[in-house]
Amino acid sequence: MSFHAHLRRRLAACVAVLLGHVVTQLGLAAEPTSAAREESPAPRVGLVLAGGGAKGGAHVGVLKVLEELRVPIDCIAGTSMGALVGAGYASGIPADELEKFLVGIDWKAVVGLQGRRELEPIEQKRAGATYSNQLELGIDADGIIAPSGLVNTSNIEDLLRTFVAAARLEASFDRLPIPYRAVATDMVTGEMVVLGRGDLATAMRASMAIPGAFAPVVTEEYILSDGGLVRNIPVDVARDLCADVVIVVNLVEPPVQRSRLQSARQLYGRTIDVMITANETLQLRTLGPDDVLIDVHTGDITTGDFERVPDTIPLGESAARAAADRLARYSVPQAQYRVWRERVTEPQAIEARLAGVRYEGLERVNPAYLESRATVRAGDVVDTAKISAEAQRTSALQDFETVEYRLEGDAAEPTLVWLPKEKRWGPDYLRLDLGMYASAGGDAYFAIYGRHTRTWLNDLGAEWRNEVQLGLLTYASTSLFQPLDLGRRYFVEPRAFWSRSLEDIFDDGERIARYQFTDLAGQLDLGVNIGPYAQVRAGYLYSERDVEVDTGSMLLPEVEDVIDAGIALTAEYDSRDTQFNPTRGVAVALEYLRSDESIGADRDWSRAELGIGVAVPLRRDVVWVTLAGGSDLDGDLPPDRAFALGGPGSFPGFELGELRVDGYWTLGTGYLWKIKDTLSIRGQALYAGFRLIGGQAYDRIDGGDDEDLYGGSIYLTGRTLVGPLTIGLGTTNTDSWSLWLSVGRPIGSGTILEKGIFR
Repeated sequence: MSFHAHLRRRLAACVAVLLGHVVTQLGLAAEPTSAAREESPAPRVGLVLAGGGAKGGAHVGVLKVLEELRVPIDCIAGTSMGALVGAGYASGIPADELEKFLVGIDWKAVVGLQGRRELEPIEQKRAGATYSNQLELGIDADGIIAPSGLVNTSNIEDLLRTFVAAARLEASFDRLPIPYRAVATDMVTGEMVVLGRGDLATAMRASMAIPGAFAPVVTEEYILSDGGLVRNIPVDVARDLCADVVIVVNLVEPPVQRSRLQSARQLYGRTIDVMITANETLQLRTLGPDDVLIDVHTGDITTGDFERVPDTIPLGESAARAAADRLARYSVPQAQYRVWRERVTEPQAIEARLAGVRYEGLERVNPAYLESRATVRAGDVVDTAKISAEAQRTSALQDFETVEYRLEGDAAEPTLVWLPKEKRWGPDYLRLDLGMYASAGGDAYFAIYGRHTRTWLNDLGAEWRNEVQLGLLTYASTSLFQPLDLGRRYFVEPRAFWSRSLEDIFDDGERIARYQFTDLAGQLDLGVNIGPYAQVRAGYLYSERDVEVDTGSMLLPEVEDVIDAGIALTAEYDSRDTQFNPTRGVAVALEYLRSDESIGADRDWSRAELGIGVAVPLRRDVVWVTLAGGSDLDGDLPPDRAFALGGPGSFPGFELGELRVDGYWTLGTGYLWKIKDTLSIRGQALYAGFRLIGGQAYDRIDGGDDEDLYGGSIYLTGRTLVGPLTIGLGTTNTDSWSLWLSVGRPIGSGTILEKGIFR
């Protein structure tokens, strides 16, 4: 709806109010429902909505009954989820529209950030996940900085801004269709802060900022967190605002069981509940005989069960109907209620042609970069959905906590002002990761990984990148990623690295030796990013390699300070929804290496490898298909540069790197049954799966015959709170078998599949 239509609606509502007064003065309105209304002015009714996270959907059910009973509300005070529902109703959204809004929310995307990876640039995807945790730290002169909240709130804040888009244009909450207050806690003083002006979406966000989970809202005066800590049922706030009487909606959980108070985590959670219950009790004791308390019993629905929000709405309806006789005291005649309803109903949709677009508040990120990738520009006709989509694309960038915006200037042709909030703990970022792999065949490996990134070294967005890993593969690398244009389409990246890998060598399935491969190398890449999913790199690689026996027999020749130098080409495409156990999407990776004596090498060789993985959702389950192949391109591939085949990622049933070959191909398919959602909103689930795979291996370094290979595996796998977890059993037609367990960061980098296509 346009701003002009919005204005006409407001004028029509004002006319309706005047007509209502005329009707009342002429005596044409229906008779009052009680003698009390004839004798004295109707009391002003304040609605008080308690906090309770996902349980707060019950407030909508109460509002539906209040509308059925024709109970007009004069003001609203709310906390946390009560602040969200209350703000919507105060902004002019009727109960049925509130219900549609809440039921229609994709909580997995809003709270769990599912689907966010699809919005990330390809270079950000290539940086890779930290599998065992999602914590990103910062580094400054004082040491390591942690984020203020564990949950990224950018999608939540965008949802709130869309929810009350038109009401955000009103600075004073007294001038909303229904006067409104949100309650938050100042973490500096520990006192209650009543929010009555400013950005309505920000007020809601502050009121529901659970400490530790969501970052607080920081203003010049306060550091604001969840209002439930000091006033989960803000009765006194409603009375101060307008109320002669209050209708209080209280969200009641079942009594706590002693058996559920055993662990430290359970006791900590109960500590917060005790604090909230204490301040609730004090407020409820102030209720008088004319006030109405509606207790909504939420059963086993907890604060974090956002996907069960639709289930809470009928609970609110039922509780309100149980209190219908007390609520009826504040019912008004049909004509009077209709006038009130028309007066307070306001659409929240915005549609306008933009006179301009600008960015404010940026200290590190170049606004020209954001402009280069923007899809919303001056002259465009936009609505809340289009602005929201653009905000989500921008907030998916690694630089921002959230992306706010406002419309200013002429209502018909406003200027869109973006207010991206850069991460407080940037521009130096640190990620840490852990991994473990063990098999019944004797493998027991670990990985300890750390990555440091310094962003925005210059206006084009250069990044200094450093990685360190200890374990089966130990390495250290440093590189400078330098974009060549504002849009980061073209780039150059010089890189230096040192690595040492321990490589087990097998002969006819028997582990006979362990070698140590050590490389000191440099590489210079030129590259191009093709949209958000694809990248191509071409460059020069120079590597000095040592190969020596660590233990066992000598099957490979030892080499010292041998130089491999030449062309390195890589191409990648990645549309997966997640890097581990994707449920949809495609990943393609191509690598080509050519070592040539004419450009600095001690030996000539070449190798090419291609991997493709496809994940297709099938109801609750997932089908995987993988294809991979490698070739020496009819050259003479040194044994230490051979392809390593074997392990859960490339060929289950063989141990990691059991087959070392000059060429191979494999085709596999798998099916994953979802057994249980462990944390559905975060996409964490447990699957049972099987995988069938076939292929061929050529020119084995142990002298074994080229042969057709077939295998299969069964496994349990899933994303858990401690990272990916897989327990599997695989076998092959060569009588090889493997039982393995992996946790956290994957270990093994033999074929291209193990380097990250699907794990």
